[in-house]
Amino acid sequence: DVLTVEECTSQFRRGDTNADGKVNIADPVAGLNYLFLGASPPLCDDAADSQDDGKLDLSDAVSTLSWLFLGGGAPPAPGPEICGFDPSEDGLTRCDSGC
Repeated sequence: DVLTVEECTSQFRRGDTNADGKVNIADPVAGLNYLFLGASPPLCDDAADSQDDGKLDLSDAVSTLSWLFLGGGAPPAPGPEICGFDPSEDGLTRCDSGC
Protein backbone atom coordinates (compact mmCIF):
# COMPACT_ATOMS: atom_id res chain seq x y z
CA ASP A 1 0.00 0.00 0.00
CA VAL A 2 1.07 3.58 -0.64
CA LEU A 3 0.94 5.99 2.29
CA THR A 4 -0.41 9.46 1.75
CA VAL A 5 1.32 12.53 3.16
CA GLU A 6 -1.41 12.83 5.79
CA GLU A 7 -0.88 9.24 6.95
CA CYS A 8 2.89 9.68 7.17
CA THR A 9 2.59 12.71 9.42
CA SER A 10 0.14 10.98 11.76
CA GLN A 11 2.54 8.20 12.75
CA PHE A 12 4.10 8.58 16.17
CA ARG A 13 5.63 6.81 19.16
CA ARG A 14 3.29 6.87 22.16
CA GLY A 15 5.04 8.74 24.96
CA ASP A 16 7.52 10.60 22.72
CA THR A 17 6.29 14.02 23.82
CA ASN A 18 9.34 15.92 22.56
CA ALA A 19 9.31 14.10 19.17
CA ASP A 20 12.98 13.13 19.24
CA GLY A 21 12.39 9.51 18.22
CA LYS A 22 12.78 7.92 21.65
CA VAL A 23 10.90 7.77 24.93
CA ASN A 24 12.96 8.73 27.98
CA ILE A 25 12.90 11.08 30.98
CA ALA A 26 12.90 14.12 28.69
CA ASP A 27 9.40 13.28 27.46
CA PRO A 28 7.41 13.55 30.71
CA VAL A 29 9.50 16.63 31.55
CA ALA A 30 8.48 18.19 28.21
CA GLY A 31 4.83 17.40 28.94
CA LEU A 32 4.99 18.90 32.40
CA ASN A 33 6.74 22.00 31.07
CA TYR A 34 3.90 22.45 28.57
CA LEU A 35 1.15 21.86 31.12
CA PHE A 36 2.53 23.93 33.99
CA LEU A 37 5.25 26.28 32.75
CA GLY A 38 3.90 27.59 29.45
CA ALA A 39 6.35 25.75 27.19
CA SER A 40 5.44 25.12 23.55
CA PRO A 41 2.83 22.43 22.96
CA PRO A 42 3.93 18.97 21.84
CA LEU A 43 4.37 18.52 18.11
CA CYS A 44 2.12 15.46 18.31
CA ASP A 45 -0.69 15.46 20.86
CA ASP A 46 -1.29 11.72 20.43
CA ALA A 47 2.36 10.98 21.26
CA ALA A 48 2.09 13.07 24.42
CA ASP A 49 -1.16 11.29 25.38
CA SER A 50 0.68 8.37 27.03
CA GLN A 51 -2.51 6.83 28.39
CA ASP A 52 -4.46 7.21 25.14
CA ASP A 53 -7.42 8.72 26.95
CA GLY A 54 -7.84 11.61 24.52
CA LYS A 55 -6.48 14.37 26.76
CA LEU A 56 -3.15 15.79 27.86
CA ASP A 57 -2.73 16.03 31.61
CA LEU A 58 -0.51 15.18 34.57
CA SER A 59 -1.44 11.50 34.40
CA ASP A 60 0.36 11.15 31.05
CA ALA A 61 3.68 12.14 32.61
CA VAL A 62 3.03 9.87 35.60
CA SER A 63 2.21 6.96 33.30
CA THR A 64 5.39 7.41 31.26
CA LEU A 65 7.51 7.73 34.41
CA SER A 66 5.91 4.58 35.82
CA TRP A 67 6.77 2.64 32.65
CA LEU A 68 10.32 4.00 32.51
CA PHE A 69 11.27 3.56 36.17
CA LEU A 70 8.76 1.44 38.10
CA GLY A 71 7.91 -1.44 35.78
CA GLY A 72 4.48 -0.06 34.89
CA GLY A 73 2.72 -1.03 31.69
CA ALA A 74 4.01 0.29 28.38
CA PRO A 75 2.05 3.06 26.68
CA PRO A 76 -0.76 1.74 24.42
CA ALA A 77 -0.42 1.15 20.68
CA PRO A 78 1.47 2.05 18.69
CA GLY A 79 3.71 1.92 21.77
CA PRO A 80 6.92 3.71 22.63
CA GLU A 81 9.34 1.72 20.47
CA ILE A 82 8.03 1.91 16.90
CA CYS A 83 6.23 4.47 14.79
CA GLY A 84 2.62 3.69 14.05
CA PHE A 85 -0.89 5.00 13.79
CA ASP A 86 -3.37 5.66 16.60
CA PRO A 87 -5.85 2.76 16.67
CA SER A 88 -8.34 4.76 18.76
CA GLU A 89 -10.30 7.84 17.82
CA ASP A 90 -10.13 10.97 19.93
CA GLY A 91 -10.19 14.74 19.59
CA LEU A 92 -6.40 15.07 19.39
CA THR A 93 -5.49 16.18 15.88
CA ARG A 94 -2.08 17.90 15.93
CA CYS A 95 0.61 15.37 15.01
CA ASP A 96 3.95 16.15 13.43
CA SER A 97 6.16 13.62 15.18
CA GLY A 98 8.95 13.11 12.68
CA CYS A 99 8.25 9.41 12.26
